[in-house]
Amino acid sequence: MRINHNIAALNTYQKMSSNSNQVSKSLEKLSSGQCINRAGDNAAGLAISEKMRGQIRGLDQAGANAQDGIALIQTAEGALNETHSLIQRIRELSVQAANDTNVVADRESIQSEINQLTKEVDRIGNDTEFNTKKLLNQGNASMDISDQQNLISSLKKWWLSDAETLVTNSYGLTASGIDMAVEFVNDSSSSYAAMVVGSFTSVPGDTVGKSDITGKGSNLTLKINMAYSQPTDTEDGGTYPQYVDRVIAHEITHAVMMTTMNFGDLSTWFTEGVAEFTHGGDERLESAITSLGSIEAVRDNIGTGSEADWNGNSNDYGTGYLAVRYLDKQIRLNGGTGIKEVTTYLAAHSTENLDDALVAMKAAHSGLSFNSSATMIAQFKANVNTGNLTATTGIVLTAGAEVDTGSATGSEAAGGAAKTAETIMAETPGDPEVDQPMTGFNITWPNLADAVAQSFSIQVGANTGQTMAIQTSDMRVAALGIDSLKVDSNTSANAAISSCDSAINMVSAERSRLGAYQNRLEHTIKNLQTSSENLVSSESRIRDVDMAKEMMNFTKNNILQQAAQSMLAQANQQPQSVLQLLA
Repeated sequence: MRINHNIAALNTYQKMSSNSNQVSKSLEKLSSGQCINRAGDNAAGLAISEKMRGQIRGLDQAGANAQDGIALIQTAEGALNETHSLIQRIRELSVQAANDTNVVADRESIQSEINQLTKEVDRIGNDTEFNTKKLLNQGNASMDISDQQNLISSLKKWWLSDAETLVTNSYGLTASGIDMAVEFVNDSSSSYAAMVVGSFTSVPGDTVGKSDITGKGSNLTLKINMAYSQPTDTEDGGTYPQYVDRVIAHEITHAVMMTTMNFGDLSTWFTEGVAEFTHGGDERLESAITSLGSIEAVRDNIGTGSEADWNGNSNDYGTGYLAVRYLDKQIRLNGGTGIKEVTTYLAAHSTENLDDALVAMKAAHSGLSFNSSATMIAQFKANVNTGNLTATTGIVLTAGAEVDTGSATGSEAAGGAAKTAETIMAETPGDPEVDQPMTGFNITWPNLADAVAQSFSIQVGANTGQTMAIQTSDMRVAALGIDSLKVDSNTSANAAISSCDSAINMVSAERSRLGAYQNRLEHTIKNLQTSSENLVSSESRIRDVDMAKEMMNFTKNNILQQAAQSMLAQANQQPQSVLQLLA
């Protein structure tokens, strides 16, 4: 028998310590409800569980983010609801003002209310914000930034300078020091691809040339409609035959004419016909012939040449082009330089109109059979027909793509090199971008940073890059096209009605997009909640303790601990039997 080492007691003590540790762990698990309280409990399970916890908390926050996104959308949409009401009221007033039973004082009162309503539309656009972020006073979110950048690049490299050169070569016209802004819109409900708008002297009741205005234009804006400018990443832009570069040439013709002559008193058939002549309108004429049935029908579509006969459709542009080609050819046949002689006269006599210019043409070329717009139109309708189209106008139509578009500097009209739809603008490869590409105009470019700032990224996922973009458009009066509404005559009031219709469509489109965003976010929230719930369930299976099973372990280990304590007492008594031998 040995007394220095009580092996039985040592063994029993080891078992009792182990049982005590197991009881402590069971108590810890039962009291915390978790089977992993430290890395040692389950190292791999802890790592997996912590990743899941990060995802769960991220998903829950993403749901809160989506709720904030909905709140932002509802703020913007609520403001646009009032904008809709304001524009509807403006339209109602415009309809009222269009009635000629109103006297001047009545229309002035209506105009006063419209002015206040448009100011309120602007205020809503400027002041609507969410958490101090402006929602409705910046760029047009329905336009892709890269498309705008492509068009600006082409305008700076080629289109504006080439168009200015083309106008100078065609008509001997050059603007000087004119301010013009470039603006992009995206309005598929309108038919225009681009247009130049400006301010003119208002003369209610004026019927010379364009109704109710006179004189030169100022405060010019070149509006380019992105809806008809796709694709934007080619030299010509757009698609055949209405390439964007040709549209720009058309509009720069207007810009130069507006600022060098009495544009307000020139008939629309003449100004549009000249602009078509700049880049050639043979394709437009062919389209009009197909639509109306014959050259004769296109010719007669001019009516008396009054503004009442101009409807602004493609057929009217074809008719205007045909009439200007007739005028150009007749002056050339009588020894003149064609339409260029008319435009240079109008620029030199900037208060006169087309009738005055035709009187001067008759004086310079006695063989002309007309000396006014009325007699010119009468001769035009009497002389032009299918059989003598080329003889009377110089126009040569060809099947398929035109060999020469009929431009003022091409082979048909001027005997120069043939100009196709693709070659009418020079567009020299390698030309650099020039911030001020025109000699006669100072260009103000749109601030694309504003459009970028209007894209709100909503974090709708737990991980990097899981975002959703919410975009809003500029909903102020200038962007909506109702910033300069006039109702001082039947004509201007009807124009205001059309502007209001376009603005209502734009606001409706914006509200529809916002509604689509909200519906998407509501589904996103449901998906986030489901994902979070499933991850919580998975994490629970790894981290949470099975209480019933752990109670079984606790009971077992508790009994074993008590048994070990009892046996340790017995083991400690064994060495005392040695004393009996010593006795």
